[in-house]
Amino acid sequence: MLEAIILGALIGLLMASVFVSGGALIFAQYMTPESTVIRFFNSRRKQTFTVLLIIGVIYVLWSVLGIIHGAVFVLLEKSNSMDGLGSPNLIFTVLTLINPIVAILIITYKKKSILVKALPIILIFAGMFGWMIPYTLS
Repeated sequence: MLEAIILGALIGLLMASVFVSGGALIFAQYMTPESTVIRFFNSRRKQTFTVLLIIGVIYVLWSVLGIIHGAVFVLLEKSNSMDGLGSPNLIFTVLTLINPIVAILIITYKKKSILVKALPIILIFAGMFGWMIPYTLS
């Protein structure tokens, strides 16, 4: 179980790196001097601290999500270790793939133009959490 928690945290940190850098590339086009986000940050005295705090929170949240995925994999591996979808644990991978599918549907419904830019991040999430965790822990 300890290995699953450590691996989940590490994969979560790796995913946070992808999310922060990819998210910056996606949302950079929307950051204009007139945007409400830029006006909000400009009204604060410590913009650097605020941005670093947001990035730190993102890293912590992805790490916690990775720990949860690692623990869930260990629990599901004890009850069902059936192979499927190219993974050593079919149920874990199917449960993990629900999140990217829902994200794709929401992005498609809200703003279709972002989907092309967000799709690599979503697919990396599916690969890291859906296949990398099971193969590394098995």
